Amino acid sequence: MSFPILRRNNSSYNHAEEPTPLPGPNGLTRPILRRNRSSQINVPGLRRDRSAQNYADEHTPLFGADSLGPEAAVEDRILPSDLEQEDSSLGSEEPTEPDITFGLTVVYALASGFTTANLYYCQPILDVLAAHFNVTESEIANLPALAQAGNALGLLTILPVADFMPKRKFLLVLLTLLTISWLGLCLSKQFTAFLGLTFLTSMFIPVVQLLQPLVSELSTEKTRAFNIAIMANGPTLGIFVGRVISGVIADHTTWRNVYWMALAIQSLILVLLFLLMPDYDADTTIPTKDLIKKYPNILSSILTQFYKKPALVQISLLAFCSFFAVTSFWTTVTFLLSGPPYDYNSSQIGLLGFIGLATMLTGPLCGRFLIPALGHPLVSIAVGKTVSLIGVALGTFLGTYSIAGPVLQAVLLDMGLVITQISNRVALYPVAPESRNRVNSAFTIVMYLGQLAGTKAGSAVYVDYGGWLASGGLSMAVLAAGYIVIAAGGPNEQGWLDWHRG
Repeated sequence: MSFPILRRNNSSYNHAEEPTPLPGPNGLTRPILRRNRSSQINVPGLRRDRSAQNYADEHTPLFGADSLGPEAAVEDRILPSDLEQEDSSLGSEEPTEPDITFGLTVVYALASGFTTANLYYCQPILDVLAAHFNVTESEIANLPALAQAGNALGLLTILPVADFMPKRKFLLVLLTLLTISWLGLCLSKQFTAFLGLTFLTSMFIPVVQLLQPLVSELSTEKTRAFNIAIMANGPTLGIFVGRVISGVIADHTTWRNVYWMALAIQSLILVLLFLLMPDYDADTTIPTKDLIKKYPNILSSILTQFYKKPALVQISLLAFCSFFAVTSFWTTVTFLLSGPPYDYNSSQIGLLGFIGLATMLTGPLCGRFLIPALGHPLVSIAVGKTVSLIGVALGTFLGTYSIAGPVLQAVLLDMGLVITQISNRVALYPVAPESRNRVNSAFTIVMYLGQLAGTKAGSAVYVDYGGWLASGGLSMAVLAAGYIVIAAGGPNEQGWLDWHRG
């Protein structure tokens, strides 16, 4: 007579499965009770780390394999392979419940949006700032350009470290530095100092970019596109606040109150994240001393991502084209509307930013319906670029004699940007999951270089080479170049310039 192998574990037993008989030396059999693997409970935020030793401890027979006969020993010897199969299945499981709540996603979106808004407060009041500091249009155009340049430098030098740091501490420290440096902007009186502090504060703004891949990682496959859409609406809301509230406040009080308001909002964000943001472990743990030594390699690894991941290059170039057109428009439209035939004041120019509220509705609809319906993000990117291109064409040819031109351009350009950006993020998620912040840095650097180029080139072309029609024509050419980038590789390709499988 043989005894059954008693397995020490806390999981439930599946009595409905066909029992596996264990023959004993007397010809009697006893069923081996096996753990029902389908009854495991997924705990959000906890990683399953089942080493071979843990598995062996869990499945050791109480009376020893040798005392139960050779058959029991054979049964125990095959368990490591069984473990390998189980670990493989566990690793491929998609969590059935999201690890991040809807409320926390909204908090992260607001934090991202209002922090990003710091880049845009100056845009609708460039004419007011130029008059206050007694500088020309060409000189004041350097202000938004420096903001984008500082942002790009922060993406290159600061954000990649987030892969190796606890995310809560990293985010709170840099947002504190941003808040302190923003106070200097509120108090500065010289234009040169104002430019320098704008560049400095903009370097800390990209820290909120780590929230985007974090939300993507913590979302289920079912909710990922929707959560990404919510996160994409954060910067849209921030841009709206920057464009509308900035112009209204500057027109009815002074431009400095715009920056004091921004300081109050940034302080509130810092407090909210301190109270609500959980601790998240670093993706890769490195001692601080080693991190300093490896910092140059970390920076260089951002550039190598472009060589290793052709899909990253394609997605980044598409973002460059879209943001070039958007920032070129929102920089030059201030010059257009503040001069003849419109002669609008700052409040009236700022009201154009209300367009952003309408386009915010595009984000969740795109994430929930458009991308799944079209089947691949590249297809929806092409749709977004087409919408933007139509908007720029209408605005360019109508804008010099009818306000309908800038309004239509603002609606369609921003709507196309939202569609393109959400699609970009969905396409970016599977690229190098082991180094998401560095991949995100690489992508966002190119994105903000597009904003920098659009701000600088758009204003230069407007001022020196033909005004509104010339800057609009340049934006249309850059958007049209995006179709070439899409055509360079099929939606299912992993290499360069291929259409074998797509």
